[in-house]
Amino acid sequence: MNNLRFFALCMLVCGIACQSPPTPQENSLGEQDERDVKSLIQGVFDDVWGGMDSTRILQYHTEDFTILENGEVWDNERITQFVKERSQNNYLPLRINEMDYLTMEKYGNAIYTTYNNYARFEQNDSIVGNAQWLESALAIKTPEGWRLKSMHSTYVRN
Repeated sequence: MNNLRFFALCMLVCGIACQSPPTPQENSLGEQDERDVKSLIQGVFDDVWGGMDSTRILQYHTEDFTILENGEVWDNERITQFVKERSQNNYLPLRINEMDYLTMEKYGNAIYTTYNNYARFEQNDSIVGNAQWLESALAIKTPEGWRLKSMHSTYVRN
């Protein structure tokens, strides 16, 4: 039995080690990929987090998406629940998001980015609040286009 386990382990290691790494071209971040990922992130914040539209989550996220949000792990179901609860409030201010990108790197079919997310909250043509988060996101290329696989969000106290 030990020989069988050793053989299986060797096959696994060989399978991983024998895969060719992405070529420099596959790791080269093109302008279109950068625009697509920035648009993806802006879109999810405008439509889901700002627009409170949970029906658009899978337009931006993979089905197994997770976000580390304020010390909690949220998935698409938890985000849907949050959006539905918040949208019950008839007096929600308009949320306007602006991203300041710090880094963006491509690894094959994945792009990792870090950015500051600034939100301005307006109601009746007045600013009622501002917030900032330091965030990271991992986008992966799917048959449907770029989708967010995971994010991490840290609230920045001013």
